[in-house]
Amino acid sequence: MAAALDILLASLGTRVSHASEIASLLHSREAAPLLLGGALDDALPDGGLPRGVIELAAPRALGGATSVAIAAVRAAQEKDPRAWCAWLDPEGTLYAPGLARAGVDLARLLVVRPPRAELGRIAVKVAAARALDVLVIDMDACACGGLRGAPPLRSRGSLPGEGVGEHRRRAVEPEVIVRKLAILAEEGGARVILITDRDQPRRAQWPVALRLELERGPESLTVRVAKDRRGRVGLKKTLGWGVGPGAGSGPGGDGRRLGIGS
Repeated sequence: MAAALDILLASLGTRVSHASEIASLLHSREAAPLLLGGALDDALPDGGLPRGVIELAAPRALGGATSVAIAAVRAAQEKDPRAWCAWLDPEGTLYAPGLARAGVDLARLLVVRPPRAELGRIAVKVAAARALDVLVIDMDACACGGLRGAPPLRSRGSLPGEGVGEHRRRAVEPEVIVRKLAILAEEGGARVILITDRDQPRRAQWPVALRLELERGPESLTVRVAKDRRGRVGLKKTLGWGVGPGAGSGPGGDGRRLGIGS
């Protein structure tokens, strides 16, 4: 296959003479981190968000995670005018005027509000479309119960009477869903951002490329790298808080002005 492609490239007179060069160029493009802008990039091991699953963990999911996720959506849309993003928002906490003020193009943001028990199944289905640059999922909405996935299994968070007899679905552990999302994100070159409660116990570690633990102060946002696929953990940095988009100090001000839970 590679040899045939090499012959085709030579006949076309392209400056790229070998198939391996194309693979290298594609890999470097896909693997480049997503730059968020400002001081936040300096707090990240790769100087931006890697592709794959990124977990934003904060106390009760209220420590700046939404602000960082908004910055990622905005950055992806600014990088490519054709980029589409999606946000799975089971609790319906997103505020459209606030997102627009933060620089998000609402025309290229798909907002899905699935039932809590269906979040896992729908998240995998949306990611499997491979049509998104950034997919944000509010996982905190399902912190107290299982998630539905494929094959269909019942969630402990289901409503009474939902699924009767042998057709009832059992709980799918969140790490199973996250593993599926990780595979799909790597295949599609996307960033899947999970907003989680840092203090919520879990049975097993999630297979994420990057886990950031966030702590919001009155005038600051502290970012700590708790997990990195290359082992670069422990990096901690405190950023200024309260400066709006484009001011060069990260997304902290966005969340406070937006009033959308982070």
